[in-house]
Amino acid sequence: MPKLYLNVSKERKAFKKSLGQANHFLITALVGLDYIRNNNVKCPEDFSTSWNPKNKSFSVDRSRQYILNSSMAWAVDCLDAYFSRCNQNPKLIENKMLLDKINGTRRSVNEKLMTFVEYLGIEIEEFGIYVSMAALAIQWRNNTMHFGAHNTIDDIYREKLLDFEGRIKDLFCGLDIIKTLNSFEKGKDPTFKEVTSLIRGIHRLVEMVDLHLLSEIDINRYAHDIINHHFKKYKLTYKSVLALPSDKRNTKILNILTNNSFSYDKRYEKSQLIDIDDIISSWEKQ
Repeated sequence: MPKLYLNVSKERKAFKKSLGQANHFLITALVGLDYIRNNNVKCPEDFSTSWNPKNKSFSVDRSRQYILNSSMAWAVDCLDAYFSRCNQNPKLIENKMLLDKINGTRRSVNEKLMTFVEYLGIEIEEFGIYVSMAALAIQWRNNTMHFGAHNTIDDIYREKLLDFEGRIKDLFCGLDIIKTLNSFEKGKDPTFKEVTSLIRGIHRLVEMVDLHLLSEIDINRYAHDIINHHFKKYKLTYKSVLALPSDKRNTKILNILTNNSFSYDKRYEKSQLIDIDDIISSWEKQ
């Protein structure tokens, strides 16, 4: 029987599906708006609505900022969804203390972020930068989306961003973090470069969190939980699967696990290994 590896969690795969091409979509939308500004564009007939702005350039500017703010909000919501999925069955989080703390954060994405950061304690310069970028994105989203909000970023994250001003320019295509923080603190809307940088930072943060959680997981427990979850959903039993011819039984188990992010790829150093024969052997002993 082949051995399967777990390099990327199904939770991160769902995150990447939602946010993976966000910057590409954002650029595509802004290119379209730029075309509208510079050309005689009319509303297509199949839209079944009217569109005739009095000031086309002004309408494009407002639409551009709407798209930027919405993209930043979507990125924060995707981060929130990733944290929530990690706490859903079958759970990616192994540590009970972290589970209890996450359960106590209610619906606050900022509290979830702080809880994960406090627990993980990853001593890597880039991790601190990505955490601080995510913290900034959360508060900026709140200020642009919530009426009357005037949230600030915690001093520890503000200082982290300022301390690594040069590194941030390297990581985010020349982003001026001092200018970015000034814009945030003055209540301005984020620019295109700022939004794409925040999205990129959130991507890297989730990647590093995911690798750390996978390095701690009990791979046998996790694989059994995935299979149990599938069996419960489709009303299957161990005995019914064991009774299948060996090739069909093995294919079924492999399909369940590969549909939940297990793969034959062992390139990553921190990948976790599961042996299908061990799973079947444990069932036969029950």
